[in-house]
Amino acid sequence: MRRHLRRMRSALTPRELASAQRALARHLLGDRAFQKARRIGVYWPVSGEISPLGVLGHPRTRNKIFYFPVLAGPHARMLRFAPMTPAGTWASNRLGIPEPRAGVRAQKSWRHLDLLIVPLVAFDGSGGRLGMGGGFYDRSLAARGHRRHWRKPRLVGVGHAFQELPRLPREAWDVALDAVCTEKGWRRWKL
Repeated sequence: MRRHLRRMRSALTPRELASAQRALARHLLGDRAFQKARRIGVYWPVSGEISPLGVLGHPRTRNKIFYFPVLAGPHARMLRFAPMTPAGTWASNRLGIPEPRAGVRAQKSWRHLDLLIVPLVAFDGSGGRLGMGGGFYDRSLAARGHRRHWRKPRLVGVGHAFQELPRLPREAWDVALDAVCTEKGWRRWKL
């Protein structure tokens, strides 16, 4: 299932992908939870993932701080979040994904964020998420998954509408999404 959906995602033409990313940015920018959030976690898209980066630099995001996931250390299995700064430098981590170069003190826990936008390979109608398989987000957000009510950060998956499946298998360690935003609009469970 993961391979099939990744192939479908990779088969999108550059024009289709650009159109989907513009639509995604419009939906994110128009959302009340996004507008209220000040500290927002986003990701650098890889392997055909839909890009949330279209919101960066938009006039509506002038007072927001965007954080990107970083692998802290050569054998890290959990994520920290480093702020993007205008003059900041970037480096590729051990997986080849660009991340801001930031000292340990600048890196924050996910608890510091108001909204966390995460990539996905698939999602279902009850907030289930299938990622790339590394488990970085699930391990990092494990404490959030043990609580019934969590105020922040709101966890929003982003992807293409075709990535929705009727039902995904759930493991005890899987952290449910509060909402999903695609090029076609929003699916909400808790937002």
